[in-house]
Amino acid sequence: MKNKLLPFLLVGAAIGALISLADKNTRQSVASKSKEVTHYVKNPKEIQEKLNASSVEPSKFDSLKEEVSFWKETIEEIRRNNPELERSIVNAKDTLVENFKDKKDKNK
Repeated sequence: MKNKLLPFLLVGAAIGALISLADKNTRQSVASKSKEVTHYVKNPKEIQEKLNASSVEPSKFDSLKEEVSFWKETIEEIRRNNPELERSIVNAKDTLVENFKDKKDKNK
């Protein structure tokens, strides 16, 4: 075999795994996870039910997306119904930006 990277990589990984098992917490964690995997191998329907149950709940991304959409629609509605308020807010923002620039220029 000309390329010895893969065999040495696997040997190194195996040695690293064995060394990490010297720690008691790691051994207990590996044993616990192994039992869990074995349980699900013997009872595949349980893992299917668990996955299906979790997919029914809305994801955090979907919740955030809905929240952003709600606020976007609310702001658009305020803009449509109160153009005067929008102008006042824009003017206030412009005034603050100008004041900030003026203070920044004075500090130079």
